[in-house]
Amino acid sequence: MESFNLESLTIVLIAIALGAYLKGAIGLGLPLIAVPTMANFLGVEHAIVVLTIPVVASNIWICLRYRKIRYEVPFLKISLFFAGLGVLCGTTLLAFLSDSALITLLIVWLGLYLFTITIKPDFKLTDGVARFLAPLFAMAGGTCQGATGIAGPIIATWIHAYRLEKKTYVFAVSILFLIISGTHVLAVGSFGLYTQERLIQGVLALIPTILFTQIGMWTTPYISPKWFNRAVIGVIFAMWIKLIFKAYL
Repeated sequence: MESFNLESLTIVLIAIALGAYLKGAIGLGLPLIAVPTMANFLGVEHAIVVLTIPVVASNIWICLRYRKIRYEVPFLKISLFFAGLGVLCGTTLLAFLSDSALITLLIVWLGLYLFTITIKPDFKLTDGVARFLAPLFAMAGGTCQGATGIAGPIIATWIHAYRLEKKTYVFAVSILFLIISGTHVLAVGSFGLYTQERLIQGVLALIPTILFTQIGMWTTPYISPKWFNRAVIGVIFAMWIKLIFKAYL
């Protein structure tokens, strides 16, 4: 990769590998870890554009490997439809709403969810409530992606509230992220942001991404439900802190 010396390249590859491992193991973590690290060397826009390729690839890989458990995800088809619709709505809202307002709403959302599971660790959406809320949460996640480029806080907390089995959770968040990140790739391409250099860097990033995503998937069965839950909550908490820093610091 151009613009990297050996030391910075090593740091970036480690960040991608760690983020991809978490992605494979718990369904979350690749952009959260890799984007800030790469942004230190390439700038935020460059890092985001390059990472769109491995992010989509990691979601595709997980969905293909876990495709047989797709029937275990509640209300999946309607959720995917409304997530895609939300991306379109969010893109439209982009011209009318400020990033700071939407990010503040995400901060409040994550704060309330973290507070809820702190005082009630076994919190779970019941079937009736989940059926009603699934389209709304999917729409909200897609809207946030379209308006701010951030959907993780909504999707991670919403699917976590289902209290699914470990592999089912990883598949559920990955297929929703796939719809959203795939739309993001199309949007980035339509704005001409994929230069030759960025495409080469994105393709090269696929090597550690796919390798460590698969390693993460291999380790998922060996993570106890208790520690899997803690890892997911830890990533959600990291998202919350990151948003606070982005909004106010």
